[in-house]
Amino acid sequence: MQGMFLAMYQDKVSIFEALFISIFAMIIVFFVLLIISYMIDITAFVLNVKNKTNKNVVSISSEPNKNEVSETKKNDDLVAVIAASIAAYLGVSVDNIRISKIRRVNQTR
Repeated sequence: MQGMFLAMYQDKVSIFEALFISIFAMIIVFFVLLIISYMIDITAFVLNVKNKTNKNVVSISSEPNKNEVSETKKNDDLVAVIAASIAAYLGVSVDNIRISKIRRVNQTR
């Protein structure tokens, strides 16, 4: 690469020529990064569309069965345990904290 610049500018490069080369290289890098960013956005869009079409429809019944009642009780118990542990960690009462969302984090082992 150095040989290419020596062939173009011989042995001496002025400050303006060096500045032009630097700006031109930065523009090329910027456009390549922009193209990569758009490729990532398009890939995420395609994968989200694919995931939305593959989701199962959940049926809603007016009478809850025994398993649903049991799972609701388990979830309430889990929320109570999580709230108690957070309150104990923070050193405050359970009444003083507000939990807005609990979501499971997958472990990667």
